[in-house]
Amino acid sequence: MKLILMLAICIGVTACSSPAPVRYYQLAIPLPEQAEKAQQTAQLKALYLQPVRVANYLNGAGLVMQRSDVELIIASRHLWADALDKQLYRLVGEHLHARLPAFQRVTAGTANGLSLQLTIDRFYAQANGVAIISGHYTLSSGDEQFSRAFSYQQPLAADGYPALVSALSAGGQQLINALIADIQQKDL
Repeated sequence: MKLILMLAICIGVTACSSPAPVRYYQLAIPLPEQAEKAQQTAQLKALYLQPVRVANYLNGAGLVMQRSDVELIIASRHLWADALDKQLYRLVGEHLHARLPAFQRVTAGTANGLSLQLTIDRFYAQANGVAIISGHYTLSSGDEQFSRAFSYQQPLAADGYPALVSALSAGGQQLINALIADIQQKDL
């Protein structure tokens, strides 16, 4: 009888300790209203957005947290809804299309067009409650090239993964704004 009672208690305890559900996240960088399109398509400049490069440890499914200078933790139950490089490529492309009406996005590089290569090295939260986005981008046209390193820090508004994704989204917005400003200012 005691054995049956102990077995029932064990089954009851293990049934109550089911694993936490898997949660999926995506970056949220809202698009501004689309700028007016250029009147003459002959004056449009070609813009080729190369696939976004993301450090291998960031391009897995799990969100990343930096616990110390040498330790990174990749979440197993808090996952990106889509690969990080794909999300960034889509978001950057949408913003370039919406905010740069003088440019026509093309799917392959052209000799007289502008090419953008974005590389992300860090995209995570630190133990001190700050989200970090860093890397570099290169704008090139023909033989001319312009490169810029970037690093953005965004404090988390609260604890938890939703706050992390919101802070990374805000940092992503800063990055996109800087990219667009450089594209508009550079005469490549």
